[in-house]
Amino acid sequence: MRRSVEIVGWGLYLASSWTWCIGMFLPILLLRWWGWPGFVAFAVPNILGCVAFGYVFTPETSRRFVARYAPSIRWFAWVTIAFQSWFGSWADRRLGMQGLLGTSVNWSDLCRLLPLLFLMFPGTGRFWMIAGTVCTIASFALFATNGLGALNDPPVVGSMTPMSLAWAAPFMAFGFLLCPALDPTFHRALQQSPSRHSFAVFGVAFAAQLLFAASTFNAATGLVSLAWPIAAQIILQTSFTMCAMVSVTSPTSLRSWPTAPAWILRSTSRASFINFASVLALPVVGMALGRFVLDLLTAITVDVPVMMPASELLASVSSVTSAGEATYLRWLGFYGIIFPAWLLLKLRRVPASVAWPAIFVAAAAAERGMVGARTSYLLVSLGVIVIAALWQNDNFMKEPEIAIEDGRSNA
Repeated sequence: MRRSVEIVGWGLYLASSWTWCIGMFLPILLLRWWGWPGFVAFAVPNILGCVAFGYVFTPETSRRFVARYAPSIRWFAWVTIAFQSWFGSWADRRLGMQGLLGTSVNWSDLCRLLPLLFLMFPGTGRFWMIAGTVCTIASFALFATNGLGALNDPPVVGSMTPMSLAWAAPFMAFGFLLCPALDPTFHRALQQSPSRHSFAVFGVAFAAQLLFAASTFNAATGLVSLAWPIAAQIILQTSFTMCAMVSVTSPTSLRSWPTAPAWILRSTSRASFINFASVLALPVVGMALGRFVLDLLTAITVDVPVMMPASELLASVSSVTSAGEATYLRWLGFYGIIFPAWLLLKLRRVPASVAWPAIFVAAAAAERGMVGARTSYLLVSLGVIVIAALWQNDNFMKEPEIAIEDGRSNA
């Protein structure tokens, strides 16, 4: 009985940790552009890619992977934290989420401070299993309170052609099939759950989360049909994701997960205080700087549309909202091309002198495809990475120079 409870608990933890502002808002854009076919093209590889993680990796191969790619996994977590922070701010200011919870307290800003707590108090595996379960159940309760919404009358077509979806679908699949391998919460769940079937539980629960997101689509405006349960869901899930990501990458995470991809402080006493201070400051500085840079991009999109056109693909109720959506899509570029491409090229032992230029070109093509309303460029972006991945070099067939002992690297 206890084993079954833990399997379900870890599955619901995964459902909460993977319900980001991608799963809660991208379905709105996809329904606007392509109707339900667009939603399905996003949801199927997203769910299957995550569930497959639990059946492709084993706890041992997961430990080896985390030890070898710890820096990349940390960057994945930190970018994800910054993304959730930016989205909460934009949702408050541009989607009109402020005031929906019937209080003068800005809960979105307040909850963005919660991750700092988990820098020093990472929480045990049992704590996160219970917290993830509570968070998922709360989301389901909010779904029931809000009702089926757009699910009662699903849009069959959108503003863009089916052929444009055919260009975009492989691009979406590429990101969602590879990105789970860089998510530290997935590795934690696989290593600490009593069974890989937690990922099957995750698949069912996460599918319900995506349906909740789809139900919030407002066909009249092409935006989220905001109500207090939806605002509460956004705040709840983005906060949980940020806290979970901090808890598995902070220096203290090794207390509850010995093989965590933690940012380890240097042990020299002379620099220990500076190092400790930098660890505490990084999330704050990163979120502030990331928010400033992307707010600047949003302003440029509005004021200088010739430089960064957003209106063609993102036409909606206002240019400001469209500009925010363009910035949102640029965030998605990390998960659509940068992180999955970097992982693929690393696995293929492609030299950095080839990998980084290829990623730069692919990202430029993805910008044109995602924000510039030319989805055929998304296949160009993907093609550049595939060509780079075929690069042959003498080191490809060699075993990685890494030794694993108790899940940690001795390289």
